Amino acid sequence: MINPANFNPENGRAAQFAVSVIDRRASMPTALTLQFAPGQRPTGDDVARLALRAAESTKFAISHQPDADEGWIELIAMGLTFEASGLAPDDQAHSLAAGHFFGLEAASTAHGLEAVRLVPGPHLSSGRMLMPVLRVLCGLGAELARLPGLRAVGWEAASSWMAPAYFMSAVRAWLVGGAFPALGLTALREEQDGALHSEGLALFTGYEVRIESKPGETPQELAKLASRAIHHLVQAGPQALANVADPAGKVLHSEMASGDQLLRLWREA
Repeated sequence: MINPANFNPENGRAAQFAVSVIDRRASMPTALTLQFAPGQRPTGDDVARLALRAAESTKFAISHQPDADEGWIELIAMGLTFEASGLAPDDQAHSLAAGHFFGLEAASTAHGLEAVRLVPGPHLSSGRMLMPVLRVLCGLGAELARLPGLRAVGWEAASSWMAPAYFMSAVRAWLVGGAFPALGLTALREEQDGALHSEGLALFTGYEVRIESKPGETPQELAKLASRAIHHLVQAGPQALANVADPAGKVLHSEMASGDQLLRLWREA
C-alpha cells in the first residue's frame, strides 16, 4: 500500500538532510598525528616495547609487525585494529596543517616536526566514524603519546594540534566519564559578528554549531558555554541542551539549518 506520508515535503527534507550528513561525515578524516621532534620518530620496536608496559588508559598489543623498513605497524585495542604509519626508518607520514593550537604556541611547532599517523584499520573503514571506534582511537593515541620525543598531537578532523600532556589529560578524563574534549577534538573559530563556529564537531554529530554571542560577553566566556553545549550534543544530541545555561541562567535554544548541516544556538535577550 502507498503511504501518503511518504509524499510529505517535511519527510523529503529530513531524508535529504540525513543523506547530506552521512556524506559530510564520510569525507572527514578519522586520524591522529603524533608530531615528533626531528630525528625522534619511533620505530616499530619502540611501539612494541611501549605495548608491554602497563597501560594508563587503553591497553593495546601488536597484532602485526612487518619489516622495520616498511614503516608501519598494526595495533589491536579493545578488539579493534589500528595502523600506525610513518615509523622510522621509513619516511614520515603525511599530516594536515595545524589550524588551532591547545596548550601549544604556534611557534613551537614550526621546526620541522615529523609525523606518525594513527588511523582505524581497513576492516573498520565502514565504521570508522562510530563513537566506540573514535573513543578507542583517542585512547590508543593517549598511550602512544607516552613515546619520547613527542611534541604535539594532531586531530585532523578539527585541524587541531595539542600539547601531549593536554591531550592525554583531556582524553583520559573523557574515557572515564568526564567532559568531551571540545577544545581539542573540535575547535572554535570566532566570526566577525562575535559568534563562535565549531570545526570538527560534524565527525561526532553530523553537523557543526554556531553559537551567538550576547553584548558584553567575552570570547572566553562564550567558548566555555560552547564547550558545555558541545559536550551535551556529543553525549545526547540537541535535546540535551535543556541542561545548558549561561551564568545569567539563560538557556540555549537551537534551530537546525539543514542546507548547511549547521545547528544554530542562541539565548533570549
